[in-house]
Amino acid sequence: MWLAILVTGLLAVPITGRLFPGETATHYFTGKILGWLICTYMAWLLSAFKLISFERSGVVVGLASLAAISALCSLGSKTMPRLRDVLRWEMVFFLVYFAGVTLRAENPDIRNLEKFMDFGFVNAALRADYMPPPDPWWAGEPINYYYFGHVAAAWLTKLSGVPSDHGYNLMIGVLFAFTAIMAFCIVRDGLRPAKPAISMALAVSAAALVTLGGNFHSVLYGPLRGLSPTTLGREFRFHDSTRYVGFDPPTTDKVFTEMPSYGFTVGDLHAHLLNLPAGLLILLILFRLVGRRLADRSSAGAGPAEILALGFLFAVSAMTNSWDAVSYGMLMGLAGLFIWLQPSQIDAKSLTWLVLRGVAVIAIACLLASPFLAAFKPFASNLRLAKAHTPIWQLAIVYGHVAVPCLVLLTGLFLWARDDAAWKSAAMLAALALLLVALPELVYVEDIYGGEYVRANTMFKFSFAAQPVAMLASVLLIGLLLSRGGLKMGALAAVLAIPLFATLSYFWATHAGIGKALASNALTLDGLGSIYRDRAADRPLLDWLRAQGAGQRILLVEASGDSYTDAGRLSAMSGVPTVMGWQNHEWLWRGDYGATVIRAEDVASFYSSKTPANACRILTKYGITHIAIGTVEREKYAALDESLFRGLGTVIVNSGPSILVRFDASTCPNGKSTDRMD
Repeated sequence: MWLAILVTGLLAVPITGRLFPGETATHYFTGKILGWLICTYMAWLLSAFKLISFERSGVVVGLASLAAISALCSLGSKTMPRLRDVLRWEMVFFLVYFAGVTLRAENPDIRNLEKFMDFGFVNAALRADYMPPPDPWWAGEPINYYYFGHVAAAWLTKLSGVPSDHGYNLMIGVLFAFTAIMAFCIVRDGLRPAKPAISMALAVSAAALVTLGGNFHSVLYGPLRGLSPTTLGREFRFHDSTRYVGFDPPTTDKVFTEMPSYGFTVGDLHAHLLNLPAGLLILLILFRLVGRRLADRSSAGAGPAEILALGFLFAVSAMTNSWDAVSYGMLMGLAGLFIWLQPSQIDAKSLTWLVLRGVAVIAIACLLASPFLAAFKPFASNLRLAKAHTPIWQLAIVYGHVAVPCLVLLTGLFLWARDDAAWKSAAMLAALALLLVALPELVYVEDIYGGEYVRANTMFKFSFAAQPVAMLASVLLIGLLLSRGGLKMGALAAVLAIPLFATLSYFWATHAGIGKALASNALTLDGLGSIYRDRAADRPLLDWLRAQGAGQRILLVEASGDSYTDAGRLSAMSGVPTVMGWQNHEWLWRGDYGATVIRAEDVASFYSSKTPANACRILTKYGITHIAIGTVEREKYAALDESLFRGLGTVIVNSGPSILVRFDASTCPNGKSTDRMD
């Protein structure tokens, strides 16, 4: 996968060379992200219009499209860096990527939390002819989720030529590396006034903090647990820092406060993690734009290249994690505000130009995302005023390491940094971070989750975006203070740095066993190991399903069930659609609880069948071609009549207690399929 990223990155260098002229390192690193996204988008777009098969032609079309766009951008411009620079930068990227892959290889199982869902989406995309991919847990319908990031993971997996479970785990390493290099580029760019040694050290620190650092809870309740007022009578666990408000002490307002380091550790290839590179690239473009405009009033605002890039990245965000389109949309508004609120800029003409540029970005984003938006049915409904609020002292425990630096940045605008363009750019990030923290205290987006968890999803999405932005703002502040010189500024920088860098202790909490794993050579990228260990009899069924070509029409019936269980494991791990997988997740995506009940009852009725007529009724209703009877089905439906199901077709896989039956409609009482669901 590293080689695949190298190829797409090199192809995209002429594009990012236009976007970041003169910044060879920045445009080289960002080319890796933009190249991957452009390739995926072009393959996705043509597949959405049914002009190509994503499964058969997506890789070639993506690469050809990127090459054509790059060729246009390279006309009249020399943007390719020197070979020695490429070798040096590529070595840096590879080492960061290798570190991310190594950390993932410590616990590579694709199981627990929401990995089945994410893996199912990737596998479904790998098998899809056209977009949107078929929902692996809702036979007969496409995915109704922010699925573009999973398609992007599938595209890169296909280009790499690795098995999907290895591709899933390698993708975590890719996202880790992309996040780290983006944090590096943002801080390096923002600390131009500082000495090179300081800016380099802090840029590296930012990369480590964003990818490995915890929140302040992980310090106060981790290394300093003996001093914390915890109500949990046990040792610190790294999950505690994400399940704190409402859990310790327990209340009726439970929310989640996750951060990238947690996401990389647990390995959920979820929407918020998949969109991190695109979101940080939006941040970098806006950050540089504001800094350039404030430092040089004669410079133009956002140019055509920046407007196009922002429009494209906002479209990607809307299709990958729509919450980020909102979060970074607020950043774009703040960027315009910071540019306009200058003594020489506060007039109607400058405001009009800023608004027009913003409208152009939004229009491009809507246009590029329109095929996705036309097919997507939103499952979040209304914006509600929050009735519950997080206690201030708990907010301080979660965000204390970044809240103080962000407040110092904003205060400094009025006290000593009014004319400092770099300071104002960092303050813009601080303002966004504080806004993202404050919003869930004021409003929340209504979805199927209620009661104690009514604010949980809103808090989770905004908190995840706020943590890296606040980390970057804090590191920038430390560098700006050090660049000013003087004992007072140095002392203030040191005081602010201590709690910030203390959050790196979270790395030990999340990866304490990495040394032992390295020493014992226990690292692996096999994501299906848990099937071998815990459900070995099911593995031949899964292997057969994964070996079938994407062009073959296969619809499976297997056990459905609650979220975060082993229900739907065969469909998730193969991409072959089943009647229904996790009921609550489908309820969220479909917004129709009654429909999920019907499917769940049909699956239960099928496995409880006492006559071939009932089994055939359900099989023909959904157009099922294969019947799975494995360990999960036997556990959930203990009274199932295996002989009845064997009589409905041919057993094509027989693995001890687990069998896979190819359904033959001629075995039904009527001898043919009836009442089939289209």
